[in-house]
Amino acid sequence: MALKAYIVFAHEGHTSFCHEILERTKQTLDREGISYTVRDLYQQDFQPVFRGEDMHRVEEGHVSADIAEEQQQITDADLLVMIFPVWWWSPPAIMKGYFDRVFTNGFAFRYEEKGPVGLLNGKQALVMTTTRESEHDMRASGMDEVMKKQMADGTLSMMGYKTLYHNFAAVPYVSEAARRAMLDEVEHLLKNTLQHVEV
Repeated sequence: MALKAYIVFAHEGHTSFCHEILERTKQTLDREGISYTVRDLYQQDFQPVFRGEDMHRVEEGHVSADIAEEQQQITDADLLVMIFPVWWWSPPAIMKGYFDRVFTNGFAFRYEEKGPVGLLNGKQALVMTTTRESEHDMRASGMDEVMKKQMADGTLSMMGYKTLYHNFAAVPYVSEAARRAMLDEVEHLLKNTLQHVEV
């Protein structure tokens, strides 16, 4: 069975380092012969607000057409790749809204007596983020663990994904050589994740 990847990307414009990460991700998947679809949330003007009507639909066991399409893409993909900057130690609002609207109760997880149980088991996820802050400063403040828990452990891992999270730190301040090394790391992370994809 051919592997499929779904890339969810959240950064406005066209020139950010996140865009460079996206391009290296696509190049690596192309070289590995992996089919993929890219969902650029800004380019596609994704509506991120989880409105009351959305909640009522979920409670009734269905979702709007745009969300049904996203859930089908996620169901079909063996690998989920998410790329976005960290703002206020969180994903951008458009990505947070993607989590709220797409990974719904009954699709991504369900509640049982002892708490939530993931429903997206047997899949891999790779989450790559960028920050202005350095690794040293984030470790000193403990924000590196906050980011990992919020963006991987408390979301995708809870849903059943085997999740690898990596942040590229101090991006605006490092040398071009360091940025090239970061892009090489993107390729390494992706290849390592692909080795563990179940088909």
